[in-house]
Amino acid sequence: MPTTSTSNWSLDPLLYATLPAKVCESIIADLKLIRYVYLVILLLSVTYPLVHKLLLKIFEKYNAIKPPSKQVVVLHHAVEALVLSIAFPFFTYYMVRFNFQVHEFDIVESDFRSISIFCIGFMTMYMMELASRYEDPRPIVLFHHLLSCMDGFLILLFPTTVMLKTCSILVYFICFEALTFVGLFMYRIFPNSKTTPKVIVAGIVIFGVTRPLQLLWVGAAIFGSWDDENMVKWQAIMQIIVTGVLTVLQVWTLTIHYGMWKRCTTNDIKKQHSQDHVGSTKHMHSFPIAIEETPSSEDLA
Repeated sequence: MPTTSTSNWSLDPLLYATLPAKVCESIIADLKLIRYVYLVILLLSVTYPLVHKLLLKIFEKYNAIKPPSKQVVVLHHAVEALVLSIAFPFFTYYMVRFNFQVHEFDIVESDFRSISIFCIGFMTMYMMELASRYEDPRPIVLFHHLLSCMDGFLILLFPTTVMLKTCSILVYFICFEALTFVGLFMYRIFPNSKTTPKVIVAGIVIFGVTRPLQLLWVGAAIFGSWDDENMVKWQAIMQIIVTGVLTVLQVWTLTIHYGMWKRCTTNDIKKQHSQDHVGSTKHMHSFPIAIEETPSSEDLA
């Protein structure tokens, strides 16, 4: 007769059982990577409230931003500018080593582990922004972030060389948006500063110049290994399409930045005209006798 297996309830697994190493390795392939990723996400989650408190104390303009949803947007721009600026030199170091230098496998593996930490950290920022900007989100920003995060998720489904290389390149070029986020932050906090339109223009130039480089770098990574027998052709084609769509979206957002720059320069012109008007009025008031002695049109009549 067939025997049926039965399981008894017990506290032994909770109190005494030890998981074999193979079980742990099957759940978490690289515990060191997961440890660093967990730390990065923890630091990011603490950074937002700290920067928020700091901005409240330093900038009165930040306190006056209404409704609160717009304040959240400014907070994200400040944190993203800070994180991307700090990460840029380190990320660049590992990307150059990984893509343009020949090393032993152990070094390559270590470099790409570091690159993966940066990539996951940047994607976490995107996810936090998606979660917090649920009130009147810009459709273009929403679609861009979702497409980027979904492309990153595909690495978990298809961890091939072409996916790892192209996705890391796309994430790396997010670093060049740091000055753009600085301009967006200054647009809200220092709208009347003469420096604000200059920073916005610098962000537009850097952002615009690096988008073709992004497309060229991804294309070179795919073209160079197209004949490799390990190349998965449909993934390469998909990544070219994703890169093209992201590049078009990013170039389209330049119109938003241009509109902000135009409003800043218009405000500067209005402010200058206002100052000139006030100055001329003060100049006139400094000669009351001359004005009073000047005959009016009624006197001339």
